Amino acid sequence: MSHPASETIRIANIVIGIRYAEESLWRPLSEAASRFSVPDAVPDIVVTVDAMARDLPPPGRLLFESGAVWRAYDDADGFRIDCWSDLFGDAPYKSAFFDRDLRAGRILVRPDAFLDTMHPLDYPLDEVLIAHLLGRGRGVELHGCGIIDRDGRGQLFVGQSGAGKTTTARVWLAEAPYDIVSDDRVIVRNIDGEWRMFGTPWHGEAELSSPQSAPLAAIHLLVQAPRTELVSLPPAQAAAALFGCTFPPFYDAEALSFTLECLDRIVRDLPVRALRFLPDRSIIECVRSAA
Repeated sequence: MSHPASETIRIANIVIGIRYAEESLWRPLSEAASRFSVPDAVPDIVVTVDAMARDLPPPGRLLFESGAVWRAYDDADGFRIDCWSDLFGDAPYKSAFFDRDLRAGRILVRPDAFLDTMHPLDYPLDEVLIAHLLGRGRGVELHGCGIIDRDGRGQLFVGQSGAGKTTTARVWLAEAPYDIVSDDRVIVRNIDGEWRMFGTPWHGEAELSSPQSAPLAAIHLLVQAPRTELVSLPPAQAAAALFGCTFPPFYDAEALSFTLECLDRIVRDLPVRALRFLPDRSIIECVRSAA
């Protein structure tokens, strides 16, 4: 069975082209990622997948250590991401190299560790790459649940793990089949002067994700409480709370500076409130009353 020599995915209007040096290296996209496939789109960045040589060149200066999953290094022409797993010994099972302009990249995979179910861009590379692309003036990714309301507007519920994002999604779904762009990771971008929220393939417990987008009406910072109410926040406090739920590459000063600037613009342009809530239909009524 022949496989495509290339494929293209679009996340938040950012298009990644994937090219395979050998047909044997092709792997299917995950079910969630396949919803973002756009075969005819023009890529913003083209990534070539090839087999890893036995000995990789030594990495440059360490930029970031995630723990046991991935490490970022300064590379001569850009940056490098090495991915690790206890399943595959003490050497990276894949390494990615990206130029500083983020126009091209290479993903090298170890043939002995490249399982049939492992797409080259699978975690963590997809999220790391998008984080870098967003940090170059495109937008921010937030830990949140994005719901398109009955008026076609985006309502974004933001919070750390355990704050109630998936619970909030289920409350809305219990009332009607609302479109939910993600129950865990949502991207916010300013497109032609309009703030929009975009779905991502990265979902939460409810496994809700969609490539849809919508104009962003408001952002709600989730706080579990004895009763449901919206509380206004000063812009500085709102921006600080949002920053705690972002995913910029913290080792990239340019991306970090842009993220802070972007959040400052968001809190000045949009309603950003604390949503103190009970996990029931009162959430919907409260949000609608504030519209």
